[in-house]
Amino acid sequence: MKKLLLSSIASLALFSSVLNATEAQSIGLTAGTTGVELEYSRMINSDYNLAIRIMGGGLTYSGTYDDTDATYDTDVDLLNFGATLEYHPFGNGFYLGVGAFYNGNSFDMVATPKADGTYEFGGNEYSVADVGTVDGEVVDLNNLAPYLGIGYDASLFDDGSWFFNFKAGAWYQDSPKVELRSSNCTPNAELLRAGVNTCDNLRRDLQKEEDDINEDIKDYKWWPVLHIGVTYRF
Repeated sequence: MKKLLLSSIASLALFSSVLNATEAQSIGLTAGTTGVELEYSRMINSDYNLAIRIMGGGLTYSGTYDDTDATYDTDVDLLNFGATLEYHPFGNGFYLGVGAFYNGNSFDMVATPKADGTYEFGGNEYSVADVGTVDGEVVDLNNLAPYLGIGYDASLFDDGSWFFNFKAGAWYQDSPKVELRSSNCTPNAELLRAGVNTCDNLRRDLQKEEDDINEDIKDYKWWPVLHIGVTYRF
């Protein structure tokens, strides 16, 4: 996270240094659904109230997913960098924005056993000693995500130094897909003698579990973008 912030600061400083400073420009810090972000804004055509905004940031947090038979500990790493073209139709802080982001978000999950030391996948229970570890990740997200949104930032129009800003919109990431895998599965010896291979059954039930999760999350094609922050005009 520190490397990301330092990289963002360096990128914004370099970008601002090569621009003609005669147009209004500002820097900002925001927080919201895509993490903590640094922003650089500049008016590029004052006759048509067009501005650009360049931003980058991220965040790491953990949670729990339990919408199926199993429960998972999840780790979410948000990482993004992008730019928007903004039109201020009323000549003030309100704007309509369109742009694109590098979507470096990653989502990892690890199944946690029940109190009795078992997992449940596909309606069947498995011993932790037999199964080993079950984990997974979200795959097939767009690396380049188009963005649409609105916002308010008066720093390019009003006199003063410090301003409040916000933005609300979404970027298109396509339908997320979860892939699950098991590590160190050991067939139950007693059941194996009876002709039942628990690892083969686990593979089939994990496929069912994948299908259930993917059905649950298939509609999350748009990642919400909701941020508030402060802007400094210079």
